[in-house]
Amino acid sequence: MTSPNPDTTDHDLATYVCVDYEIDGVTQGLEPKSLIESIFLDSGASLIDHQLPVVASFEDPTTAVEASIVGQWRVQREINDPHRKLRIGVHVGNLSETVAVLNCSNGNQIVFSGAVDLATGGALDARPMALANIWTDSEPTQLWLSTDSRPDIDGRPLRIPT
Repeated sequence: MTSPNPDTTDHDLATYVCVDYEIDGVTQGLEPKSLIESIFLDSGASLIDHQLPVVASFEDPTTAVEASIVGQWRVQREINDPHRKLRIGVHVGNLSETVAVLNCSNGNQIVFSGAVDLATGGALDARPMALANIWTDSEPTQLWLSTDSRPDIDGRPLRIPT
């Protein structure tokens, strides 16, 4: 278990999702921003104006991760741009912390913090990625790499019990 960031107070805790792109070469296909925003809004998110392509706030961490998985899955299949890969960071805390989590991801990765794992009771399909010291003056936090690539939108179960 990790210690909370001392800069985070209870009144500013939320589940944030930040989306950016890893671009390699000339992009093809449509810009995925509107598709991702639509998926997030359909899942009950509030969009936040930010310099990143998409930033959203969710009331429920599980819903945030599920919407991220669906967003990534649909972008890969509907837009299918080999030169633009989504990078997604999810965190229960404040927005600046979530941007730090996002910065630990690579293309086509969904990375979430130990705070999300704790808030969801460890129920998400993921593997430990790194114990990282990404916030100053705090204990390292466990980062998790989502391994759930089977969203319910294609008729298969979202999680396979292990």
